[in-house]
Amino acid sequence: MGSASLKIARVASVASLAVVMSAGIVSAANASPSREAVPAGCGSAGGGTWCHGSGRDGVWKGCYSNYNHPRNYHSSTAAIGAANDKRYASAGSWSNAHARAGWAYTCYTYYNPNA
Repeated sequence: MGSASLKIARVASVASLAVVMSAGIVSAANASPSREAVPAGCGSAGGGTWCHGSGRDGVWKGCYSNYNHPRNYHSSTAAIGAANDKRYASAGSWSNAHARAGWAYTCYTYYNPNA
């Protein structure tokens, strides 16, 4: 394979990866794009408690978003790379979303107190 063919294959690979990544992030953003961010860990958010962050998951980078609202049906979303997990829960229960990908990816977390 010539260097021009290799370069084209590499560019196509990166472009397709970017499309896959943006698709996952866009669907995660629909969960709650306007909610105020809370530093990684746990804290009060939207009338409930939100725990979120990232860390080692075997050889992968794990991304989690867990939310509990005492009065509303609610959801939480975790997105990293092309992986996207959205979970729902009844009032008073935890919605536990988890996704994983390579270490180069950024973890995005969201919650929705009125799913």
